[in-house]
Amino acid sequence: LTSIEIPNSVKSIGERAFFGCSSLTSIEIPNSVTSIGSQAFDGCSSLTSIEIPNSVKSIGDYAFAYCSRLTSIEIPNSVKSIGERAFYYCSSLTSINYNGTKAQWNAIEKGSSWDSYTGKYTVYCSDGNITK
Repeated sequence: LTSIEIPNSVKSIGERAFFGCSSLTSIEIPNSVTSIGSQAFDGCSSLTSIEIPNSVKSIGDYAFAYCSRLTSIEIPNSVKSIGERAFYYCSSLTSINYNGTKAQWNAIEKGSSWDSYTGKYTVYCSDGNITK
């Protein structure tokens, strides 16, 4: 499995839905999705970027863990929670594009070690940047 387009009828990406799909290079998440479950993309080591649609409110624990080639991610200001170790060992992550303010980014409920072993990245917010 190298790419997938999720249909608009899908409301949530379930726990471990694409766990270990190490050849998955691209995914399109539709605006119908409101949550990304625990370990949904854990181990998808070929993903390089992902865009989370404005409809998503929560990103589960370990959702993108071990996505070692993930360099950038777009997170909308609709996201209210990022789970524990959601980006654990995303060692190539350099940019998080966030369409809200720095205050909104800081207000997101983040689980423990949500960004452990990510290396140095910058969160690009509408009113400035936050660097890890």
